[in-house]
Amino acid sequence: MSIIHFEDNNLKIFDWAVCKVRYKKGQTKFYAFGVPLFQVKDPFDALRRKFAKETDFNTISYDEKVEQIVSKYQNIQKGKQPQKRLAFLATKIYDMGGHTKWLRDMEKTLCDDYEQTLFLTTKKTSIKAAPQTIEYLQKFSDIKFFNQFSCSCEHNIREIYDSIVDYAPQALFVFIHPDDFIATAVIALIRQHTNIKVFFVNHATHRPALAMSLCDLVLEETPSSAYVTQKLRGLQKTHIIGLISKCEADNPQYTKQQIENMRATIGIPKGAICTMSGAASYKFFDKKGTASRYFEMIQQMLKEHENVYHVVITAFQKHEKALVDKMFADSPVKNRLILLPYQEDYELAFKCADLFIDSFPMGSAVAMIDLMRLKVPYVVKINTENSALSFHEYQSPDFPYMYETVADFYAGIKELLANPQKRMQMTGANYQYYLTHYEPKAAHAILMQTINCSDFATLVDKLDPKVKYKLNFEDECLAM
Repeated sequence: MSIIHFEDNNLKIFDWAVCKVRYKKGQTKFYAFGVPLFQVKDPFDALRRKFAKETDFNTISYDEKVEQIVSKYQNIQKGKQPQKRLAFLATKIYDMGGHTKWLRDMEKTLCDDYEQTLFLTTKKTSIKAAPQTIEYLQKFSDIKFFNQFSCSCEHNIREIYDSIVDYAPQALFVFIHPDDFIATAVIALIRQHTNIKVFFVNHATHRPALAMSLCDLVLEETPSSAYVTQKLRGLQKTHIIGLISKCEADNPQYTKQQIENMRATIGIPKGAICTMSGAASYKFFDKKGTASRYFEMIQQMLKEHENVYHVVITAFQKHEKALVDKMFADSPVKNRLILLPYQEDYELAFKCADLFIDSFPMGSAVAMIDLMRLKVPYVVKINTENSALSFHEYQSPDFPYMYETVADFYAGIKELLANPQKRMQMTGANYQYYLTHYEPKAAHAILMQTINCSDFATLVDKLDPKVKYKLNFEDECLAM
């Protein structure tokens, strides 16, 4: 490491930040030793401030304003002859979380067909939050990080754009955060000055998102997410590709002793039943974190089943943890509720569950696919109030343990707790569904067809006009 170096938005001497750049209230502010020095207004500041409060899913006007800003840039490098390469553009990656897993598994699926490079618009968070993912990706992909430290965001945009253009990929897969204006500007330049195919991977289906209208296709997980894009985002160019999970050969095989040791480490006594949930913390709370039907149900379950220990794997915010502590403060079952941070070996943790319980009001999404391939039994909660928060479409249409109401969901849990044979019977059918829908061999053909398509109109989804999805984006968990 250099004595003096830039790291994300910090100028550091050794590991001590002497100068910082922060985006606050629509201004770019510069600090030295914690003292504000001056502020610079860049063309995106007002848009950042407005977008932070945006609730309308149709964000085409933001993309158009970004295009207008970058159209004034001079001496832009033109696109080159595309090579047999793929580029992936992301804001940040993590060791946990659905969008990183989707990116990781997509790169692994295509690594034998293409040279690949991942371009990350920020550096520090990814290095700290994704050491395992970075090590894994480097086996079959180059990774290029960018520092966002400059009085001119144009400098940052040009640096990323020039790097992608020099790489000359056949296609670019976009995994950016919904509010990444720097990446959106890069995509706008790619649209204006190159022939690179650009595919937006819609991993945040429940939020307004930038850059979708600038891409050739919006790649969707499910019919309901395509419905949201077509009906609310005002974009018809959706293409349902589904998700990708690990290949069958990479599925871990744990011994009975390894699982027993892990259960003991977690705090599950011998002979006890372990139920489990794992998801981003906001998925467990209603009404801006002031209530939780999920934890109310869990408390009832623990009161009625004295041999059950329930594990929740997540990273709570302070107000969320305070709410859970308050709910269980005087409860006789509080010692059987185990709260764990995200686990480095989450697969081994999942294998400790006798029954995995879906999060709600927002579902656990890709965790349920992990459970399919790990052969762990589970129950799924369908959100009938807002289809965009429900991931039951990942399941086989005839999967019997999906429930619309909390009462039915809890009844299904009780039935499975009392019947270990039923719990294990579901795992075989679930595993076969993983093989036919999410194992990379099933996804490879769809991705190759998308990359090599010369007429994207032929891939656009024609949704069944008779199917209507209920959408309610006043659901407070979206704002977290």
